[in-house]
Amino acid sequence: MDNWEGSSSKAGKARYIIFSACGYGNIGDDAIMLGTARYLITRKNATDLFIFSYSPNETQQLLHKAGLTSVATIRCGRFKSLIKALSSTTRRKRIMIGGGTLITNRTFFTLYYLIPAFLFKLFFSRSSDVYFFGVAAEERIKRPLLKFMLSLVLRHSIKKAFVRDNFTEGVLKHFANSTGTKVSTIGDPALFLKEWEDGSGANKKKDEDLRTVFNHTAKILVSARDLDLCSSDYHARCFANIFDELVEVIHQKTGMAIVINFVPFCIHKTSPLERDDLFGEKIKSLMKYFNYFQIEKIDNPIEIMQKFNEVDFCVCMRLHSLIFAYMTGRKCLAISYSPKVFNFAKDNDLPCINISEVESHKEKVIDIVVQSLFIDKDKTKSN
Repeated sequence: MDNWEGSSSKAGKARYIIFSACGYGNIGDDAIMLGTARYLITRKNATDLFIFSYSPNETQQLLHKAGLTSVATIRCGRFKSLIKALSSTTRRKRIMIGGGTLITNRTFFTLYYLIPAFLFKLFFSRSSDVYFFGVAAEERIKRPLLKFMLSLVLRHSIKKAFVRDNFTEGVLKHFANSTGTKVSTIGDPALFLKEWEDGSGANKKKDEDLRTVFNHTAKILVSARDLDLCSSDYHARCFANIFDELVEVIHQKTGMAIVINFVPFCIHKTSPLERDDLFGEKIKSLMKYFNYFQIEKIDNPIEIMQKFNEVDFCVCMRLHSLIFAYMTGRKCLAISYSPKVFNFAKDNDLPCINISEVESHKEKVIDIVVQSLFIDKDKTKSN
């Protein structure tokens, strides 16, 4: 991953431009942006960054809270500011496109990133190098237009492609065949946030002797999203039924209190389907024991990571909630609605169940949670 052109000192003199999906209200995309910026600053000695964002002021505040604006000059903006950033210096520019799941068969979504990649190189080829950084493919590309554009971009625009997983590496290598574009896997850029986790010491092992099953409230963090507005009630009822039964089982087994913290990982500014907060409200309205279900809105990836350290178990449907559980060492269950969730769970040996099986395998879901909360804990103490 560090095998870029030239030394880090020379790389630091370049202007880095991050072109991603941050600022839309998706914690995962903001975490990717923060991880990318931190990597460039700490590993490539970057001192001058521009970040394209749908909400520049909010992104600037996030960078300030993360402490990155104190170690580098970072500006945020939309298209007008992006063109200015590309044109306003004689420094070499390194344009980082990504990360996230940008390579899909959704034509307009994918072209939103492929067309700029082509235009960046077309108009700024003398002063810029273009990279994919942490991008991922959702599936194999089938649409002829997208096949053509991806081949064109990899052949003429992208200098190197650093991708999220082995599946994406295989997809891009197929299209980059016979070109000089190098493709390699680096993982999700959000994983670089673990350096904050390690540095803060927040993930130290909790003192189990002070937290027995009789004096401790079981804290379960949940991340879930809507999949289809037409089937929204069905999936919400599936989760509501599971959480109601989980409350009953835990209370009957131990007499222990339980708190289910629902954390919306996406409160999207433009897509009604990407409003996890509204989905959480729907789950709560369908629950019998709704008093045990709390919706907690946190808009900062670093603060959310701290929240993960406070809980005992995580039910993760959003990919980056699963990544945060993995980074903080929380026991978890992945609810897969997409290959990206399944692949991350599989690659890291995390328990996973498909969203289509949640209702029919409700007992299995509950057993996994209960076993992780109590049985595994008892084994640890006896050892």
